[in-house]
Amino acid sequence: MLKKIAAILVWVFIIGYLFVSFSFVSDKKEKLNSSTIKVRIEDSLQGGFVSHLDVEKIVNKQYPSWKGESILKINKEVLEERINKIPYVKKSEVYNTLSGKLVIEINQRKPIARILKGNGYYIDQEGQKMPLSSRFTSRVLVVSGAVNDALIKEELFELVKFITNDEFWKSQITQVHVTNSKEYVLVPRVGNHKIELGSIEDYQEKFKNLYALYSNGFSKTGWNKYSKISLKYNNQVVCTKKN
Repeated sequence: MLKKIAAILVWVFIIGYLFVSFSFVSDKKEKLNSSTIKVRIEDSLQGGFVSHLDVEKIVNKQYPSWKGESILKINKEVLEERINKIPYVKKSEVYNTLSGKLVIEINQRKPIARILKGNGYYIDQEGQKMPLSSRFTSRVLVVSGAVNDALIKEELFELVKFITNDEFWKSQITQVHVTNSKEYVLVPRVGNHKIELGSIEDYQEKFKNLYALYSNGFSKTGWNKYSKISLKYNNQVVCTKKN
């Protein structure tokens, strides 16, 4: 019986302590004013699409007198919604510290290819369009030729992901050109040859054959002996010598 009473008293104490603690924190929040803004941009060394100034402008426009304002008057969900409308932002999170600092964490969208069509645009890791920036240029795979939204969705995005997710091909292939007949021509970083991939069909097997040529054949013949390498034909690598 005494054990049960002791256990009940312990729980009453814990609940009372938590209630007092929450009341204290809530009261402190009501009296806490915003003092500074801290913007944290993930991968800012790899991508400079979003700047601290861009984010601070949004805060100043939404809450012109944010400094000295009670933190409870700043709607963090509204700020996140506004910041997420920046075309280079994947996700944002807004919160405050107990010292009154307003912290804004930004996750940037990451382009994996640049499409040379019209004014040009990027496609990101989800295959979505992303506008070019006057502030920052991302060094990614370039895609030219007969590109349209349907082609990107149906097959081009899959090919681009394959190249950019493979460390060897990411460093070797700099451009993909799409012909009017929906065939792919690859431009390598090393060597003056063009690589005819052909259709998207069995493209992974074609890259395996190309890798075998790069690993074994070019080590003996050098990189500049051929003008064209064709992978269009089933399980064949056809090399055309320079004139």
